[in-house]
Amino acid sequence: MSLKAFFAPLLAIAILAAGAQARPDLEVYADDLDPLFAKYVKPDGVAYRAWHANETDRATLRNVLAKMAQLPLDQLSENGLKAFYINLYNAAMVQIVLEAYPLKSVTDIKPNFGIFTSPTIELGEEKLSLDDVEKGILFKRFDDERVHFAVNCASLSCPPLADTAYRAENLDARLDEQTKAFAQSEHAARIDRKKKRIYYSQLFQWYSHHFETDNPVQYLNRYRSSELPENFAIDWITYDWTLNESEK
Repeated sequence: MSLKAFFAPLLAIAILAAGAQARPDLEVYADDLDPLFAKYVKPDGVAYRAWHANETDRATLRNVLAKMAQLPLDQLSENGLKAFYINLYNAAMVQIVLEAYPLKSVTDIKPNFGIFTSPTIELGEEKLSLDDVEKGILFKRFDDERVHFAVNCASLSCPPLADTAYRAENLDARLDEQTKAFAQSEHAARIDRKKKRIYYSQLFQWYSHHFETDNPVQYLNRYRSSELPENFAIDWITYDWTLNESEK
């Protein structure tokens, strides 16, 4: 499929969604996700082993994704659409991991990071990849850098998966909450005061254009309770693609 053909229906959805009213009734899929996330998302990661062993809960996740695939997206509000795609990414990522479990890293599923580029997510008549959802829709359509801290790539260096689904009514507050939590963590920044050097998540290196700065401190200090020094040297934390599996 050509890029023009792929993005044409998405543009149509975006135009309709811009004028759509909030429809909480269309977010019932989030009510189905919440018990699953509450049960299996832990402070140190996701309890994939327990989730994989529970066929009922695995079937519930598959059913939620099937419902989401048929949702009338043109009836969602702007925030409803953004929340939908964040939830779709997170639910699909968990589903992909559970299908391949046990594994040590998402990079083991397909070579050359194929987990992100393979079209495995059903949406209407289309099949999308994780990259289609994140880079082709979320970042291009909504231009909100906080999405980086809401979508979870099932790896240790990723911002953590939230234990509840996102909804239109409080989406901005939730995105700020996720951003603040990551900004305070050592996954975002580690300070070596003796060397006057700060090691930052490679998210800020790879997506500096999203944060509109080459120095992550200028972005992170907006969300931190204790500010990072602005005159320290910049270095990067090597991204850890080990599966974000909870030990609990």
